[in-house]
Amino acid sequence: MSKELRVAILGGGKMAQKHGTAIRLQPGARFVAVGDPFLTAEEIKERFGADIQAYADAATLLQEVKPDIVHIVTPPHTHYELAKQCLLAGASVYVEKPFALNRREAAEILDLAASRGLRACAAHQVLFQRAGQLYQQYLPMIGDLIHVESYFSFKPVRRRPDGGAPLSAVDQLIDILPHPVYLLLSALEHEPGAMPQLASFEVAHEGEVRAVIRSGKTLATLIVTLRGRPVESYLRVVGTNGSVTADFILGDIVKSFGPGASAPAVVFKPFSQSSQKFWGSVGGVGRLLFRRQKSYPGLGELLERLYNSVRSPSAPLPMERATIMNTVQICEEISQRLHAVDARAEEEARRSLEERTARLPRVDHSRGVVLVTGGSGFLGRPTLRELRQRGWPVRALVRRKPSARAQVPGVEYVEGDLGREVPPEALKDVSVVAHLAAETAGNQAAHERNSIVATRNLLDAMQRAGVRRLINISSVAVLKPGPSVLQEDSPVDRGNLARGPYVWAKAEAEAIAIEHAATGVVDVRTIRLGPLVDFEDFTPPGRLGRDVVRLFVGMGGPSKPLSVCDVHTAAKVIRSYAESFEAAPPMVNLVEVPPTTRGDLANRLRKSRPELKFFWMPFPVLKMLSGLAVLLQKALRPGKPALDLYAAFKSENYHPAVAQRVIAAANTAPPAPIEERSESAA
Repeated sequence: MSKELRVAILGGGKMAQKHGTAIRLQPGARFVAVGDPFLTAEEIKERFGADIQAYADAATLLQEVKPDIVHIVTPPHTHYELAKQCLLAGASVYVEKPFALNRREAAEILDLAASRGLRACAAHQVLFQRAGQLYQQYLPMIGDLIHVESYFSFKPVRRRPDGGAPLSAVDQLIDILPHPVYLLLSALEHEPGAMPQLASFEVAHEGEVRAVIRSGKTLATLIVTLRGRPVESYLRVVGTNGSVTADFILGDIVKSFGPGASAPAVVFKPFSQSSQKFWGSVGGVGRLLFRRQKSYPGLGELLERLYNSVRSPSAPLPMERATIMNTVQICEEISQRLHAVDARAEEEARRSLEERTARLPRVDHSRGVVLVTGGSGFLGRPTLRELRQRGWPVRALVRRKPSARAQVPGVEYVEGDLGREVPPEALKDVSVVAHLAAETAGNQAAHERNSIVATRNLLDAMQRAGVRRLINISSVAVLKPGPSVLQEDSPVDRGNLARGPYVWAKAEAEAIAIEHAATGVVDVRTIRLGPLVDFEDFTPPGRLGRDVVRLFVGMGGPSKPLSVCDVHTAAKVIRSYAESFEAAPPMVNLVEVPPTTRGDLANRLRKSRPELKFFWMPFPVLKMLSGLAVLLQKALRPGKPALDLYAAFKSENYHPAVAQRVIAAANTAPPAPIEERSESAA
């Protein structure tokens, strides 16, 4: 084997891009190819570099590239077959979590690698972060192990990596589970003859795992939660002569040596721990601010060990076979229980969905179907509910059909990717389309695909199907900022990437729809939404300010306006547009009337966060500080765009006349039945 290792990746998502960065940083390794059946060659080269060879399947990549190592960064159910395929082709493998779905698959992968003199490595990169390496140095000092606790609370994602409906709580929990498990095992397996076994555990489909793991005389607890706050990730190891705690958020440890039973030890222990936490936090923040993390934390360090073991068979493996097998076994047992609990919850939700559907008003088929794109999103669900409650036949176009727990009663769901094409069945019997789908994260390419290209594809499909009426959802952010009051005919800031890919793509998509309308192909009504909030489940908009522990730094002042749009107001207006399309204004900047103030929003936040204390920073002070910060950024990072904090937080004023008219028209409809309003609030 040549000294330079040829490395390829299977999978082209966000995590794969982090792998690509880490590979390029490894000395003596050359990143050569990426295989992904769902990406074009152009998309692969855009994400990973023009020098990367692109493939649509693993077999061709392995045959033509002949890599020494392949990183498998694909969905979990594909890991086993792809790992075997790579090993049989003579390539060592790095397999993202989970390494395998069960012990049988894991054993086959490891046995095959060993029989061919190759390496099979699991993605235990958190253990190779600073705290993971540091805490192990102190294990010999704390004596015999008594107790180990691995705790992991994290924030669930609201969307899938492919932009579709969110992963279920159980799916997200299973995806993250290997991390706290292998961290726990790293302490238990430090003892000679360790044989960790799952003693007992409880799970909940909302996203909870509580487990007890026994290894010899040592008991360990595992807690993983999507709902516990604050977000934390730590490993605490208690021995007969002290304890050590590794914090994986800040990347430091807290040590407590000795019995600590004497009166002076008890008195001074909190001061010692507080001092360590303080300086550890200072160091952690400093590393986050001033140390440029070149790749995903821990990944580069793990790859260095893996690559060394591939070059030299006598070099130690990054992790023992037993560690991988024990991690897979515990995760398999917990995952089986989670899937069973989730299936029962889904069946109960399905029955409830059928019961609620039966209580809905009958649909009026004479009006035709309303097609809602982006039906599983933040605005999509209340819009579907509002339309169906008023007797409309409603169809939601989604990338992935949501579970029964996430479906709106009485709505038909059709799967389709607007970025590729619109399935013909989606537009059958449709009289009006409400186009809510848009990209809200990601880079320019993602926004172009899922906002601009998606809008073009939808308009083309509507023309083929003979559907003329389109309610296009845009954003007030597309308007050029200015000191005056903004109106519906104010200039649009089109083609300005400096304001970010979201504004750029929304402005372009809005213009495309209007240009199509000018040709007579389609009739368009545009609703530009203010910053969306949910007054029934309030989360503050970013322009209000930022919370720091128990202090909320509000920008401006409580009397200053900050126009927003309640998601339920938007849903009512969309429904009203569907009912009175011809009479609806062609353009509206939809914000609440009268406009909300920053103080109004702060009071709403206080109801859910009573512990917060508010501090208001006047805009003149913010403008002065922002100017100084811009100058400092230009001095420290010449040639790079500087963040203008004042521009990020200041408010725009909107003329309320059209918004007031359409909101009044939307509110003239009779109220929804009590049962459905309660379900909406839930």
